[in-house]
Amino acid sequence: MRINQRQMEIFNAIMVNKSVTAAATSLRTSQPTVSRELRDLERQIGFDLFNRFGKRLTPTNQAQLLHSVVARSFVGMEEISRVAIAIRGHDGAYLRIACIPAYAEALMPVVARRFLDSRPRVLLSVHSLEEVPLRHDLTTQMFDVGLTEGSYEHDVTTTEKIDVGELLCVLPAGHRLVEKNIIRPSDFEGVEFVYFSQEDPYRRKLDDIFDAEGISRRYSVETTTATGVCSMVAAGVGVSIVNPFTAAHYCKKGVVLKRLSVRVPYQVTLWRPAEGLRSTHADLFVKVLHEVTATVKQQLRAQLGE
Repeated sequence: MRINQRQMEIFNAIMVNKSVTAAATSLRTSQPTVSRELRDLERQIGFDLFNRFGKRLTPTNQAQLLHSVVARSFVGMEEISRVAIAIRGHDGAYLRIACIPAYAEALMPVVARRFLDSRPRVLLSVHSLEEVPLRHDLTTQMFDVGLTEGSYEHDVTTTEKIDVGELLCVLPAGHRLVEKNIIRPSDFEGVEFVYFSQEDPYRRKLDDIFDAEGISRRYSVETTTATGVCSMVAAGVGVSIVNPFTAAHYCKKGVVLKRLSVRVPYQVTLWRPAEGLRSTHADLFVKVLHEVTATVKQQLRAQLGE
């Protein structure tokens, strides 16, 4: 069985546009042609892709599974088109950065500003995803630089650890724990706590600390990003413990920073493609990243009165 590109284009168009008519319009062809090609594809693969109710089509579970794979190839083609446009408009200078959402908000704007001061004609593309799907995307070598919390070795990439300091307590202004210089795990007993999802690597480290001391926190909200956590803290929903980048970003936005008595080191994992695929622009970007990281560490020491 060999599925051709045209069949995949038609299948993807129907899934994206939700109807045969709209799919035909997007492909600049006729509705009967799309319907015929769809029936041929279903016969070829041996199962129905859509349940038909009159003129309305509803994707089957098999269609959803198939499209999860097909969609990635079309995203890849769209990326190629974007790169071509960028090359045409920026003399070929195009740098692709992948990172988790916390870095996209709290770190990338500062790094991008410094980098573009010396490379104004470079177009930066920042791709932000949660840790697990981002890890997969980094192995495709579509990116020049990747930044994650976790460390995952792969034979087409190299990694470097960047020390940023340690996790910090974040408290709403006016919270009773603000009076303490250093927060101990026992201080969180019964306190409303804003937390990360179960998949977060640093959540497991914190859970181990609190479990070892038998501390019970009152979980008020669980969210997937450090920026979401700090926004909740700033609104007075609860307290939390987050990475130093996000803590520094929110220290003037209604959030008070404190040291945790138990040190939890925090590192960024820097991903780069294999040596032969690197660019001088990416090398400069990494240099600026190290400079910004050092600046953040100094600012935090001053903020914490050290």
